[in-house]
Amino acid sequence: MYVYPVVFNRLDEGGYCVYAPDFKGCITEADDYAEGIAKIRDGLCGMLYMLERDKQPIPEPTDVFKIEHSQGDIVTLVDAPLDEYRRRIGAKAVRRTISIPEWLDELATQSNISLSQITQEALRQKLNI
Repeated sequence: MYVYPVVFNRLDEGGYCVYAPDFKGCITEADDYAEGIAKIRDGLCGMLYMLERDKQPIPEPTDVFKIEHSQGDIVTLVDAPLDEYRRRIGAKAVRRTISIPEWLDELATQSNISLSQITQEALRQKLNI
């Protein structure tokens, strides 16, 4: 899990502009603090996911006390649970071909065993997830 500083800037018209200084373009607006945390967390996870996927370096979090901000801004830390994010966006099923002995396939079919489900369960167990 990653943790990065974020800045909440109160907007004149109400709500907040929320941004993560360590990620150019990671910015959102929210009506309240809780919504801001949720939205910026999602933005951070998206940025981190793309960097990992593209094998780009992950920036080190800036020290929260070194973040430049305006008077009245709120600077806080937000976690980015990337494992949870990966599961959420990666829920799309992919088709894989496996080879098993014919007799085993017949037994599984007769027993109404889903090879897809059993394969997923075995992979989760093997990967400890």
